[in-house]
Amino acid sequence: MTSTKGNHGNAVQDQHQLIGAASSQIEGTYASNSHSGAQWFKDAGLGLFIHWGISSVHGDSDLSWGMIADTPWDSNPHRVKPSDYFKLAEQFQPDSYDPDLWLKPAADAGFTYAVLTTRHHDGYAMWPSRFGEYGTRTHMNSRDLVRPFVESCRRNNLKVGLYYSPPDWYYNREYMSFGYKHRKGEGPALGLEHEPIELPAKPDGWDEQFQQYVRGQIIELLTEYGQVDIIWFDGGEEVKDAISIEEIRELQPGIIISPRMHGGGDYISSECYNWVKSITSKPTQIWEHCDVWSSHPAGIWGYTHKTEAYRPTSWMLSLLSRVRAWGGNLLLNIGPRPDGTLPDDLFVRFDEIKEWMSVHRQAIFDVDSDDYQLYSSVPVTKRGDTWYLHLLPEHTGPVTLEGISRPASVRLLRNAQDLSFEWNDSDNRFTLNLPASWNGETLDIVEIRL
Repeated sequence: MTSTKGNHGNAVQDQHQLIGAASSQIEGTYASNSHSGAQWFKDAGLGLFIHWGISSVHGDSDLSWGMIADTPWDSNPHRVKPSDYFKLAEQFQPDSYDPDLWLKPAADAGFTYAVLTTRHHDGYAMWPSRFGEYGTRTHMNSRDLVRPFVESCRRNNLKVGLYYSPPDWYYNREYMSFGYKHRKGEGPALGLEHEPIELPAKPDGWDEQFQQYVRGQIIELLTEYGQVDIIWFDGGEEVKDAISIEEIRELQPGIIISPRMHGGGDYISSECYNWVKSITSKPTQIWEHCDVWSSHPAGIWGYTHKTEAYRPTSWMLSLLSRVRAWGGNLLLNIGPRPDGTLPDDLFVRFDEIKEWMSVHRQAIFDVDSDDYQLYSSVPVTKRGDTWYLHLLPEHTGPVTLEGISRPASVRLLRNAQDLSFEWNDSDNRFTLNLPASWNGETLDIVEIRL
């Protein structure tokens, strides 16, 4: 993933173009997996995205993207020369890594799946891959950081997701530019010291060799860790022939495949909050929205010293509400520290979400959704004759519903308070004035039974 705050839409498009990410906001070529083991994803609801790698050692650089000079979406002047960035692998020693300390509080808070970056664009493999020369096999005495994550997911009843970036900037470091402007056709190529260079031609057979390398690593991930529930590709359309969707499903019949490598998969994918707010109708396919949870001003995905603070729970719940009301899943990102621990702020957020879910879970999971904007002034989720009205913190004025039958009961889930409402028989119009106890500080849910 990529730094996306600020001018979100343009940044996301630029970054996807730079990594060769197939279009992620259109219906894909492949239908969703009909295997019984893949049906959970339709109502997964909430996932934990974990961007972790060698960049965390630096403390002021995003994962991979900190190497790219002149990017318009991040004003951080502390760009890392690629030559220095790649050396961070020598210092990456997560001695306090215990994924149970990440995943148990997440599961308790209502997360149902987790996705770990096994290899980001920088090319550092978080497992002792037999392919390539950059990863834990070469720099960490073959320590495997992926296996403990997978095993912890299973212990904590979370579906296992493995993120893999086909683009590899270490592997191709001698034959690529680390300058944003050049990659957009507007400036000179920049080398490992961010110096202007003339890019050399690749040796004969280089691209074919790279494709086999990518294929080998993907097969390792799909065959050496038991059942993998999601393979989360991010870019690499130019090497999509390294392994086909059909081959992946032969290795993992019940797997969910992201659309960002092959141009199609089991769902459509989006990122950045503004995309969710711009939706005008429910997507026709299963979809997932990923977003940054930290409050870093540049929307950093990996860990930096400035990602110790996380956005308030009210922000997270509002985003979750919008996504679920449109029928999607929210994949919310965190960035562990270089030693493998999480920022303290995250545990506060997990506890707050756990408390909220203890009362409101039924409005988020195992619910139906539709084009609620056609009849409601607020997001709506449903289960049979029970409707849940999502009162976003920013909402003002009365809540209205049109074209429904007269409710049998209306109550505020937070305190089980029965609420009075106005009813117009002539047009089946429901009006609810905001309850006096509503303070607009977090997401409130009103339950309507018809």
